[in-house]
Amino acid sequence: MVKKSAAAPVVAPLSVEALANAADLYVRVSTTEQAEEGYSVGEQEERGRAWCAAYGIAINAVHVDAGYSGATLDRPGIKNLIRDVRRGNCKKVIVWKLDRLSRSQKDTLVLLEDVFLANGCDFVSIMESFDTSTPFGRCIVGILAAFAQMERENIKARMMMGKQAGVKEGRYFSGVTPYGYRYELQADGRRALVVDPVASCVVKDLYAAYDSGKSLSAAARIVREKYGIDSGRDPAYTCSHFSSLLRNPVYAGRVRLKDKEYPGKHEAIVSPELWKRVNDRLEMNKKEYKRVYGKSDGLLSGLLFCGDCGARMALRKWGGTKEKPKRKYICHSVSRANKLMIRSDNCSNRKNLLAEELDALVLEEIKKLSVDPAALDALIAEGREDSGPDLGAVQERLAETEKQINRLLTLYQSGIVELEEIQGRLADLKEAREAAQACLEEAEKESSGKLPKADALAALGSLAPVVDSGDAEALFSLVHALIRKVEVLNEEIKIYWAFC
Repeated sequence: MVKKSAAAPVVAPLSVEALANAADLYVRVSTTEQAEEGYSVGEQEERGRAWCAAYGIAINAVHVDAGYSGATLDRPGIKNLIRDVRRGNCKKVIVWKLDRLSRSQKDTLVLLEDVFLANGCDFVSIMESFDTSTPFGRCIVGILAAFAQMERENIKARMMMGKQAGVKEGRYFSGVTPYGYRYELQADGRRALVVDPVASCVVKDLYAAYDSGKSLSAAARIVREKYGIDSGRDPAYTCSHFSSLLRNPVYAGRVRLKDKEYPGKHEAIVSPELWKRVNDRLEMNKKEYKRVYGKSDGLLSGLLFCGDCGARMALRKWGGTKEKPKRKYICHSVSRANKLMIRSDNCSNRKNLLAEELDALVLEEIKKLSVDPAALDALIAEGREDSGPDLGAVQERLAETEKQINRLLTLYQSGIVELEEIQGRLADLKEAREAAQACLEEAEKESSGKLPKADALAALGSLAPVVDSGDAEALFSLVHALIRKVEVLNEEIKIYWAFC
């Protein structure tokens, strides 16, 4: 949409005598009104000139705002009009209809009282047949301005109803096009989101990098380096923007209205499962989560997972008295205090130990390791035996799968087979390749995140001094360095050590 700036004066400068009764015409149309009869720029200007001719009024200038809303005064034409009034270049302001000046009651009254009348300039509306040179005219302006604002609010209400209905149908509504998509005009005349083949690759790689265990800043750096992005020149590639990309459900094929989500009509860029994993991790890393789980007086806060549904477990008051409340680590699916953390509606993990008892049991296991280095060696050896599939075999399978994919593509490119003949086989091979790659990535992530034996021995050696000192924060850090997670199912406990 091209917006016109205010027109220059349409006549030569007026004489002093003519200026004493000169008028400025103001014309405005919004994009939705330009085609309506009587609202066009030419029609409004013609009627304004005819009115001035009938009353023998000279025209100083015509100010035009084409394609501007009347909701605010941020319009070039109205600004030029105000400047003319304050300079004394006109003694009347003429519009075809009051709502052409403004649809805001507040703005209309400000213009009337603080601009026009304060500078000895009258205001005339042709359609409403009044002018502010009379007390009755000034009263009517205030009344009609109130109706103009009411109409605008009705328009907003109708637009909101249309938006709500559209979102429920799966259509995306926003003033900003989501990065990775673009709008295309459909056969029914509506705009729809379609995947941008280039920008969507940035989104996919960002999700993959963050899901692999990278921090947000590291994931952003990987994407910037891969695509040669200079975040200093383009603010769309800041960490803050990347964070909003990871949280936006539109990439998983959903549309959101306030706190509700609906299946979208557009194509998803990432799978719902990947989006959920990423957002679970983002939720866990929020400052509030760190405050509750990272610095609470529960020794195992942040390490506990439910052995049934896999949800995290939080420290909650569970019985006791006000003076001496009992505390337990409760599965989020059981407590249901945070709907974003619920993983099951039928979790059976309900016979939990008191927090102090569970902390003590885990701390006792750490103490056993601190006085028995052989037990540490046994755990490390056990971890190697249970380290998963033979990585060498997985790598060989991945290489062979790649060869088969390349052979099929070569046959197709040589014209020996048609694409339809190999599509099914290609899909199976690609699925096998993705599974092998995921297995390798998971193994690499686990091996890179393991605590070295020397560091584990050093941490275990410092246990006794830390316990004797009574430093709760130091003990919390030590426990979290040695343990990766703890699974609890009723009264059964399984510890996953950081060095295994």
